[in-house]
Amino acid sequence: MIIRFIWILSLLTQIAWPQGIIRLKTRNFVPAVSQGNASPGRPATSAKRHYLVLFGAYPGPDVLAELAARRIQVLAYVPDNALMVSAVALNLRGLSVIWSGPMDPADKISPVISSQPAAAYLVIFQPDTEIGTDGELAGNLGFTIVQNPNLLAGQLLLSGAYSALPALAALDAVAYILPASAGLQDGDAIVGCAGALTAVGPAAQYVQAGSGWSKDATGQVSLAYYFDSVTPKVPEALVRSEIVRAFAVWEQYANITIAPATQTNLERSIDILFARYAHGDAYPFDGPGGVLAHTFYPVPNNNEPIAGDMHLDADESWNVGANVDIFSVALHEAGHALGLAHSDNPDAVMYPYYRLQTGLNADDIAGIQALYGAKTAAVTPPAGGAGASGGTGTTGTGTGSGTGGTGTTGTGGGTGASTGTGTTGSGSTGTGAAAGPDTVPPTLTIVSPSSSIVSAYSATISIGGTAADNAGVQSVQWTTSTGGAGTATGTTFWSATIPLLVGNNTVTVRAYDAAGNSAWRAVTVVRYQ
Repeated sequence: MIIRFIWILSLLTQIAWPQGIIRLKTRNFVPAVSQGNASPGRPATSAKRHYLVLFGAYPGPDVLAELAARRIQVLAYVPDNALMVSAVALNLRGLSVIWSGPMDPADKISPVISSQPAAAYLVIFQPDTEIGTDGELAGNLGFTIVQNPNLLAGQLLLSGAYSALPALAALDAVAYILPASAGLQDGDAIVGCAGALTAVGPAAQYVQAGSGWSKDATGQVSLAYYFDSVTPKVPEALVRSEIVRAFAVWEQYANITIAPATQTNLERSIDILFARYAHGDAYPFDGPGGVLAHTFYPVPNNNEPIAGDMHLDADESWNVGANVDIFSVALHEAGHALGLAHSDNPDAVMYPYYRLQTGLNADDIAGIQALYGAKTAAVTPPAGGAGASGGTGTTGTGTGSGTGGTGTTGTGGGTGASTGTGTTGSGSTGTGAAAGPDTVPPTLTIVSPSSSIVSAYSATISIGGTAADNAGVQSVQWTTSTGGAGTATGTTFWSATIPLLVGNNTVTVRAYDAAGNSAWRAVTVVRYQ
């Protein structure tokens, strides 16, 4: 009866109000009662309070302008059509609001915490609160601040009892609580990401991903990328290859393709821009050591042509294989460009603080597949196994035959005193199990030279090493920062003669398997006159 009552109430709700849902990490919340249009709102105090507001459709510029006129501050976007706002008086009359209300404290505690208890918690406060006061409120509940200079504005690292988290979450100033990564707890020099950007502000940490890019009739998503500019701090070819490699990692696991575009500002295109300070959007960069990058969510959360675009701060010390690592940052930002929000899992690529990455975590893979489905590919099952040979005639000299996989009757024509029929040959049925998509990258080593930085005086250098893969290495290819490219000789044991120009030459070697998975290693060769 209870289940039936809830179902009827849900049905009545859908009839009475436009369909609406608030997608949080803890649950998909379908409000059953509207509070939005009831009255102009009479505050109990003069302090601002924080509310979720669910609209009947995505709030456009007119709605945002009206909220500002009513002194309602928009703080974050919440999929699909909701906003987190703050106000002293929440007047929503006439704005087609389905529901509004404070966030439930239980929705402010990451589900990951119960399965991964942490020594410290990353606590995100509402962006319009005062962090000093926030720290005092947390201290009154028994929490201790763990000092970390690398935290984003409005965040604290707190240690305290797990049992006190509900009381902390009940504070109006608290937006979300999630596990702190080991890097945050150890005070490592890591940098945070404020979240994917939308037309109404960043996506909050407590939200699920949006709907992502629209799919074609076959369920596929086809996107393009274009380099508006690259950093001069790393050879251009290497910058491009590292970012393209980041795209390819996401492509391995979901029904998406990301191909080169022929020009900038196309629809369904990820434009990549290295820029300094103010660069044409509402989110200027802050110089070295601050925000590394920001990325805009897909349509409809942003209009074209900016939807999906990825901007990186040109003032950072960009590098390959070390902080600030282009591949690691691009891998994270590409997740936002595809529609993913931040993960609460400290080991995930999409955790809000960057670290060096080599590939996706299971949480990242689950997220991208929830948006676009697991990668589908035509897989030809292996041929059946060979059956046993046919029998041999029992009389005289006979010839038996059998077909592998379905053994046939062997017959023999005897020669001698009598003619007989050979005994039946039986062949075993061959079986071949169809395999799933290959997502395992090869392994690659550079044996010679043995150092990652070497000097040379000749116009070429010989490089060699090994490569291996569960399904076999298809090719080993090399590129140089000076524009050279080629294919190495051999695969399991490979070698190549690389041309050098005077100065620094970065040689990148990649091993590919038949499924397109790859691994890479790089050597910097300094050629003298």
